[in-house]
Amino acid sequence: MVAAEIVGATLTAVGLGLLAVALGIRLAHGSWTTTQAIAFRHEGHCYLRWHDHRYRIVEELWAGGIRRRRTPPPPPPDPGRGGTIFSLARPPAEWALGGPYRKTRFPAVGGLGCAVIGTLVGFLPV
Repeated sequence: MVAAEIVGATLTAVGLGLLAVALGIRLAHGSWTTTQAIAFRHEGHCYLRWHDHRYRIVEELWAGGIRRRRTPPPPPPDPGRGGTIFSLARPPAEWALGGPYRKTRFPAVGGLGCAVIGTLVGFLPV
């Protein structure tokens, strides 16, 4: 009985801690929006053009985007081709090709699972 209470309390505390870490990471990185971008060339350089969350046109150099550090950046798309990008709400000039919150899903789901299991352990019959 005492062991179940200790396990339940520990799982709940670990779960809430993991949820707090995931929330802190999301708040530190800011608000990201998903949008469609079009590639174009200007003076020999590849640019992307898209609308931000206030429908202003944003143009950024292809090499200026936020990339994953472990993989080399992909080649620029052909002019006139479009694709999905993720950009920061403020400032919209920071963008990424992949989802920005991929590393927060594991702590969030794990934390939620631990918190739920820890809470349910408290209701086990004696």
